[in-house]
Amino acid sequence: MANTKRKSNIIYGFIEKHWALSLALVILLAFLARLISLTKSSIWHDEGFSIMLALRSPLDIWLGSARDVHPPLYYEMLHFWTELFGKSALAVRSLSLLAGLLIIFLGYEAVYKITSKRNVALLAGIFLALNPFLIRYSQEARMYGVLGVFLLVAMIGIIRIVKNNRDWLGYVMYIFGVAAGLYTHYFTALAVLAFWVYVISIYLGKGKIKIIINWRWWASNFVAALLFLPWLPNMIAQFTRAQGLGWLSKTSIRTFNDTIWQFFTFTDARQTWQITYWVVPILLLMLIAYVCIKDKSKEKYSRLLVLFTLLPVFVAIFISFVKPVFHERYFAFAAIGACMMVALAVYYLAQNQKKYLSLTAATLVVLIQLVGIRNVYAQSNHQMSKVMNFVNDRIQPQDQILAGELYVYFDGTYYNNSGKTILLYTGGGRPNGFGESGLIYDKNVYIDNYNQINGDRVWIIGKTGDQNYYKKIPANWKLIESVSAGYSEARLYQIQ
Repeated sequence: MANTKRKSNIIYGFIEKHWALSLALVILLAFLARLISLTKSSIWHDEGFSIMLALRSPLDIWLGSARDVHPPLYYEMLHFWTELFGKSALAVRSLSLLAGLLIIFLGYEAVYKITSKRNVALLAGIFLALNPFLIRYSQEARMYGVLGVFLLVAMIGIIRIVKNNRDWLGYVMYIFGVAAGLYTHYFTALAVLAFWVYVISIYLGKGKIKIIINWRWWASNFVAALLFLPWLPNMIAQFTRAQGLGWLSKTSIRTFNDTIWQFFTFTDARQTWQITYWVVPILLLMLIAYVCIKDKSKEKYSRLLVLFTLLPVFVAIFISFVKPVFHERYFAFAAIGACMMVALAVYYLAQNQKKYLSLTAATLVVLIQLVGIRNVYAQSNHQMSKVMNFVNDRIQPQDQILAGELYVYFDGTYYNNSGKTILLYTGGGRPNGFGESGLIYDKNVYIDNYNQINGDRVWIIGKTGDQNYYKKIPANWKLIESVSAGYSEARLYQIQ
């Protein structure tokens, strides 16, 4: 026992003394975990939309975002990123990869400021580095990782404010994180709700921390709201249209369980044993409750993490029983909080003479996440690049290219090097020019009926399977050849 304790003290001592090196190694591990399959999967629909919008001018990005469902900041950032690094899959996804690495650094900083323990902060960094959900969204040209960065900045700002209510840097960090978050994704508002509930709770508790009655707190929130004011009319218009949410499903009593499993294994685990499916999320909730009970500090930072992790998820799930707005990827920031919470739980177990239990818990989390990483790599199977390369190599001067549905239009266009404009088959039901179709509503790309096709040969780009647009192919169209890869397909027809 003494020998084990001596080894632990040596490890802790090394981490405290060489904390920068230790953190750098964890970030390197995270970088490698994200880089391995960064370009394995082709640019898919949502990413194709991101790139098409980001390649416009900053003003046109603002106007184009107003017709979509998301605010514009991520697309503006991606615009300048592509100006520097180009628009290859590696280039556009590397912005999200960078955000994923910043999340580890900021998560480490947040846990260190909470516990003043480098080893606990490093453990949180390891959990964040190996979290499959965060790895997945560090590999996608979308805004979810960037949002996590902004919200962690806001959280660290709150931690600093609670320690010292005159800490101006803390207020600046909070203002920046909240305003930038709102310009990135609207569910920032749910994280802000969690921040407010936390600030109110520590005022009502025994500690009587008076942030809620501090004029600086109110002024900070006012400034953050003021910075968002220029976008407010567009947000109201987007909410009024409620465009682009029709694909979401109502939530159920399983949604929270599915979400926890997605966070740590990147699968909903519906195929596993039912007892395992239900017990693991319950154990996680028990760990979170244990942390809250053991947190005797006046500041109750564990409460901040709990609210940041769970409140936005529960609110969105509850709303989605009536009006579907919930999807796990919108809450990648909650996965960040979950990793930090588990690190705190392991710390409190070790503090209470339960070191073997804490070591077991930490090991299980890492092993479960390794399974999740395998799932991430296995599911990276979108292969539109192979399909379009086939088309690009074989296309003839008089050929036309037709996307069978909007879902394949943006990624198909991204990989289209034929010099021809990809047309979009609508089947008579044209998009209304909002949501995703806001990027092409004023383009002459719509084909309502196959009879509008001029020429002798046409390529149809679509998904594999018995899709409706394949069923409507005219009888005088003869299939010459086809190619499929992943769940993408191209078919060449000769018009007779």
